[in-house]
Amino acid sequence: MFQLGSAYTLFIYIMRRVSYIILFIMPFLLLSCSKDKGQEVFVLNGTWELECVVYPDGETYQYNQDDLTLLRIYDDSCYYECRILVAPSGKLAVPGIREHYTLIDHGKNNYLYLQEDNNFPLTVVNDSTIVIQEVGRKYTWKVCTTYSDEAVAEITNIVRNDVNDGSRAPHRYVFSYAESHLKSVNHTLVYTLIFIGVAFMMFLNYVYFLYRNKKRVENELKLIEQERQSLPEPVRMAMNSVEDDFHQSEFYLSLRKKISRGERLNKDDWNGIEEHFKRVYPRFNSTLLTLRNMSEIEMQVCQLLKLNVSPSDIATVLCKDKSSISSIRSRLYSKVFDKKGSSKDWDEFIYSL
Repeated sequence: MFQLGSAYTLFIYIMRRVSYIILFIMPFLLLSCSKDKGQEVFVLNGTWELECVVYPDGETYQYNQDDLTLLRIYDDSCYYECRILVAPSGKLAVPGIREHYTLIDHGKNNYLYLQEDNNFPLTVVNDSTIVIQEVGRKYTWKVCTTYSDEAVAEITNIVRNDVNDGSRAPHRYVFSYAESHLKSVNHTLVYTLIFIGVAFMMFLNYVYFLYRNKKRVENELKLIEQERQSLPEPVRMAMNSVEDDFHQSEFYLSLRKKISRGERLNKDDWNGIEEHFKRVYPRFNSTLLTLRNMSEIEMQVCQLLKLNVSPSDIATVLCKDKSSISSIRSRLYSKVFDKKGSSKDWDEFIYSL
């Protein structure tokens, strides 16, 4: 029993030590695995600009000067080399070589760069910098983001289609994308100016419309006032008689009772009001619509005011707040007379029609 217990204790001791070791090395294993999984494959595709050349004697030549740039545009299997010159007329493209290449990964950011029949070491410094060693010279290339996709496509076509066999001076090409970009900018400017001009004309037309409408309303109000003052007494008395008869009519008395009970007016009630207004106040609706286009609720408020219905009863009949009815009346006065006024000012105008 003692030996069996000792063996079991020894087994438990060993298993604990092994578990400790596993737990200790597990983070390192996971970290190394994550590094391997997260390591991205280097891709040479894109546009690269030659930054400098370091010669075997240590001399360095900075290549990316303001008036001269050497570009290489890589795709999956070949690259297009081109020099960009700055001239008074703009940028010029001088096509260079077009060659195939192969990239062989040697690990640790070191590659073998196969260019036609030549083999050169290539080192990836970072995501935007590479160094290619050719015949003792080290060429440092950086990712170039200066040129748009349109410019890169044009440079590629220039190099691909150039037919110079080397027997004469290299061709120089003026970028057409810059000209097309300028045309695009000019077109945008023209369209913008046209839009501004049209908007300005529309604004002037709107201002003129408001001015004409204001003058029209002023003239209408003057005519209404003149007509009211020049109305002959017999005609005035006849109109008052018609209005008094209407106030004694069965329709009007029934309507007032319905309003006093707080009942909402139905379609037949409003049709009856329209019919009686045509006879008692024949020019009421047309006069208001001449002054301003009114909504249905605004016209109903004006008609009820003309029938001597109080604003509180109007609010009840139309299922509106009293403040809403007051706001409608004061707003109508401001719109028609083009000046600030109270709701009672509008009521006085309605009573005068």
